[in-house]
Amino acid sequence: MKNSWIVIGCATAFFVYGDQVEFKSGDRLSGTIKSVAGGKMVFDSTVAGPLTLKMDAIKTFSTDKPIEIVQTNGVVVVQKVSEGSMGAVTVQPVATQQAQTLPLADILTINPEKVKWTGELVAGAVLARGNTESSTASVSADAARRSDDSRVSLGAGYYFANQRDNNTGDNSTIADNWFLKGKYDYFFTKKFFGYANMKYEKDRIAYLDMRLTPGAGLGYQWIERADANFFTEAGLTYVHEAYTNPDDTRDYMAARAAYHFDYALNAFVKGFHNFEIIPNIEDCQAFLLNTDVGLHAELTERIFMEAKAQLAFNSQPSDDREKKDLRYTLGIGWSF
Repeated sequence: MKNSWIVIGCATAFFVYGDQVEFKSGDRLSGTIKSVAGGKMVFDSTVAGPLTLKMDAIKTFSTDKPIEIVQTNGVVVVQKVSEGSMGAVTVQPVATQQAQTLPLADILTINPEKVKWTGELVAGAVLARGNTESSTASVSADAARRSDDSRVSLGAGYYFANQRDNNTGDNSTIADNWFLKGKYDYFFTKKFFGYANMKYEKDRIAYLDMRLTPGAGLGYQWIERADANFFTEAGLTYVHEAYTNPDDTRDYMAARAAYHFDYALNAFVKGFHNFEIIPNIEDCQAFLLNTDVGLHAELTERIFMEAKAQLAFNSQPSDDREKKDLRYTLGIGWSF
């Protein structure tokens, strides 16, 4: 008889092993609590697999390992919890501390996703030999860090193209430009944010020694999901342009309007589109425009291909330079 009770006790311990969720209906689930955010719990059930549970349907829960609990008052607790009364859990004590009853309504998140940098590096090159001899190379990098109330974005790019005249043997550089940019967004609400940005550009073929465009404004995040993003921005920008010809140097205040859109067409392919226009406030016929559209196709978890069309338009270029630069690029990228 004694041995039977031991077997029953061991079997009971086996079946209740893991995190436990008890619902207000009296039902129970065993498995692992992955996270809590936005009033929902992501739970990996031993029987049913990954599930999303509504927090307002849960009576209490317990864990067999420490979890990170962020409370609505900002206090963070990393401890095991045991079942409590209706609508509460008990945080297990450590050292000389006493057990603490924590209402479920006071839990903001559990095991929140850590804030980290993500980004992409893309490189492309084209060599043509024969009747036409040309070399083209491009590289670009983007990185972003998103937290609950802010977003930092950094970017850089370089494009170079060289062409050789087979009749004369002369080499000529037909493209040589690069840029650096940075942007900080602060979210006043979940959707509404203010931004400050800065961009530095240089284009040797356009005789542009430097273009500096610091600015600030407001934006609205219409969509922010894993499969789609869309936001719009409007603000003011100060434009400083220094050209090879000193007489072309310009300084003026401008307005700025911009948007970003990306959408996952399927599990492997994503489309994206960016648009920015910077018109001179005192002369509406003078403006800068930058836009691109492209596709991003995943080859592996980290490696992808990118095809993109880019247009840079300056309504008042230096000397006899063209107003627009349109180019198409195809590159291999690495994401992190």
